[in-house]
Amino acid sequence: MINNRATQVALIAGLVSWGVLGCQHKAQHEDLPQGVIELDERDLAFEVGGQLVSISVKEGDRVQAGQSLAVLDTSLESAMQGARQREAEAAAAQVALVKAGSRPEEVRALRAENDAMKASEAQLERNLTREQALLAKAASTQSAVEEVQSRLDSARAQRRALEQRLRATELGARHEEINSVQAQAEAAQQAVAVEQTRIALHEIKAPISGTVLDVHAKSGEILGVGAPALTLADPKHPYADVFVPQADVGGIQVGQKTEVWVDAYPQPFAGAVENISRRTEFTPRYLFSARERPNLVVRVKVRIDDPDEKLFAGTPTFVRFVKGAP
Repeated sequence: MINNRATQVALIAGLVSWGVLGCQHKAQHEDLPQGVIELDERDLAFEVGGQLVSISVKEGDRVQAGQSLAVLDTSLESAMQGARQREAEAAAAQVALVKAGSRPEEVRALRAENDAMKASEAQLERNLTREQALLAKAASTQSAVEEVQSRLDSARAQRRALEQRLRATELGARHEEINSVQAQAEAAQQAVAVEQTRIALHEIKAPISGTVLDVHAKSGEILGVGAPALTLADPKHPYADVFVPQADVGGIQVGQKTEVWVDAYPQPFAGAVENISRRTEFTPRYLFSARERPNLVVRVKVRIDDPDEKLFAGTPTFVRFVKGAP
């Protein structure tokens, strides 16, 4: 309890002076366009469904852009990615094999087989000549001659097929074959990329630096596609929708500097016009007096610089548009 009367008088005088100054401060700006401080809130959700493995932030935490905030279970997707990776490696190996062509050992083996087939064909030709001579002397039969002829025809066909194989082996794969295996390898690699993208969708990263306003889920919960996991906002750059009488909006332009006043601080905050609505509306009921509410106004969005995060959402504010300051 204060016993010193002089101290009591000084305290009462200070309170009266503060009240007068506060009223003067408020009265000084009450004719300016009025609005309410708001934050750009972002509800962050997964683009796929699944079980929430971890959420590494809580309400009120500051986060940096790109920081990992929440992760879904990826065990099934990781196994699928591993399988796709093996397929891509096999396809790449097939491309290398086709481009490398046949080994010298394969070519030599086919040449030797072809030489043996030629020798067999020559032997059959001699046998046919002998059988035909014997048939002319009635020492053989027509069926024996036809049998040797058939064997000779078969040997010739086999030799021609073998020569084609040898030629193809020596020339290597055709461009069409190479293009085909390359296309298969590229498709396999694309499948790997798809799985990697799918896995990336199981993690939420902060799109901006800001503050966590709310956390909507807990580890272990099953989340559906698009279900909000948390809400993020940037309190360093709030905004205010101020309502300017339509008769006064002509001198306002996007990018124009502003002074933003709130009752809690004697100095204004810097701001700039971010958007001017193309549609008029009546003054919202929660602003101005009953006499002003029926007036037509234009909504002007002002972005505010608040590096020290002094402002709070829902705070009434008054805005002065600085003339001649783009």
